[in-house]
Amino acid sequence: MSNHLNKLHLGWERLQKAGDDPELLGYALVSFHGALEDYFRDWLATNHSLPIEQRQRVQDRQQVQWRELADLMQQYGGLSDEARRTIFTANRQRQEVAHGNQFQGTRADVENYGKFVQELIDNPYSPTPASRNRYAASYETNQGISEVSKVFTTISNGINRLDNEINPTGNNRLTISYLLCGVGFIGLGGLHRLYNGKIGTGLLWLCTGGLFTVGQIFDLFLLPNMVEEYEQKLRAKAGISSFGVPQNQPVVASQVYHPSGNQLMIKLIEVAESRGGSLTVTQGVKATGASFADVELALKEMLKSGYVKIDNDPITGAVTYYFHELG
Repeated sequence: MSNHLNKLHLGWERLQKAGDDPELLGYALVSFHGALEDYFRDWLATNHSLPIEQRQRVQDRQQVQWRELADLMQQYGGLSDEARRTIFTANRQRQEVAHGNQFQGTRADVENYGKFVQELIDNPYSPTPASRNRYAASYETNQGISEVSKVFTTISNGINRLDNEINPTGNNRLTISYLLCGVGFIGLGGLHRLYNGKIGTGLLWLCTGGLFTVGQIFDLFLLPNMVEEYEQKLRAKAGISSFGVPQNQPVVASQVYHPSGNQLMIKLIEVAESRGGSLTVTQGVKATGASFADVELALKEMLKSGYVKIDNDPITGAVTYYFHELG
């Protein structure tokens, strides 16, 4: 199986396992996008319409990057403007994931992009690109929805920051809810509903001025139950009963050694150095004895620092962390 098909297959596997987890969805997008990039390079390298120097250059990822790659595909492969826009939207998201940021799209975004890539690879540059354009249009529609979602996520994050600042102990949720409800009477309704996890009606209240103020007034009487319902969900999610007692006590093996913090990071750097500057999570677990979660968390912390970058291994397609100072 060729390299781009390996990555395409890996993308579908990751999507199947991802559910709605933004981190795993981001990895699936990286695989789909990597498959398309490899396919474009292979296609251009074997296309005798290009000058031989150009065919040699496209195999060098440092010399020919996505913008020039797309230009060449438009010139020699008939890539449409719509498909190009879809690719660059995905490329921006792929870069965000590669820099350690959380994927902001949805499962539908990734699935549509996977279908888009699959169609390009299975039916390259046919004179009737209707199906490719359909996937591209669907993908861009979902992107528009995602942009709206980001606005509301920003509002929700702002509310949470406010809560952390003025309610650090978490004991005054009802008071904060009443304050946010009061804000609705000056034009920004629904914040109290967003704060208590009622996203759908919170957005409705936000767009309609607290359901034309009527809903805002009724909520003054409903807030105690709303807060209690939300706190019960939080307790259930944390595995704590309504009396504050843990429902399931985990059994912890006291004799297992788990390197942590800087100690684990140093060990992972040593392992990466011995492997030429690259490391997967599985390799890190095998070398350190730490858990998958601890190794992945440590690698992501280093990713955020800028000393590490993330990409697919060109041969296996596995998510690999590259220590550019060690290579």
